[in-house]
Amino acid sequence: MTLKLRNLLPALFLPVSGSLFAAIPPVTLPDGKVVQLSGQAVAALQRQSVSATSPDKTASYGGHDLREIPKAAGVPTEALRSKDLTSTVVDGCQSAFTLSELDPMIGNKQVLLIDQDNGQPLQAADGSWRHVVPTDHRPTRWVRQVASIAVSAPRLGDKNSPGMP
Repeated sequence: MTLKLRNLLPALFLPVSGSLFAAIPPVTLPDGKVVQLSGQAVAALQRQSVSATSPDKTASYGGHDLREIPKAAGVPTEALRSKDLTSTVVDGCQSAFTLSELDPMIGNKQVLLIDQDNGQPLQAADGSWRHVVPTDHRPTRWVRQVASIAVSAPRLGDKNSPGMP
């Protein structure tokens, strides 16, 4: 039993900066395939930090740039064409960001998937991961308990796509 538990731990947690943090949430691709980023893929993602203010506090948050996570899962996120502009990145249907909004050449919106608040792991109420969007005037997209990420790719003119004419 101890051997099995020892084998499971690396799959559940990833070492980052000498501490243990939960694995990045799984990413559902536009074709429905679910990708769980490997420890090696996550280690290749550059950690970032940002100081941001919500109504109740100013803090330093640490995590990963949201645009890098779909990219690491195999979603093309650069050189977007018109058909890609309505593609969205959604976290458990709580908040959504278009790929064009995140693209550094178009919207350049900074969104972090964080696992640290002032250098400490997130509180239980926040879950293992949450979003911080420092430039949003109201923190309505600072979603807590992010457990999954889905990338959709609606086609232009598709009347079944939400928000399309």
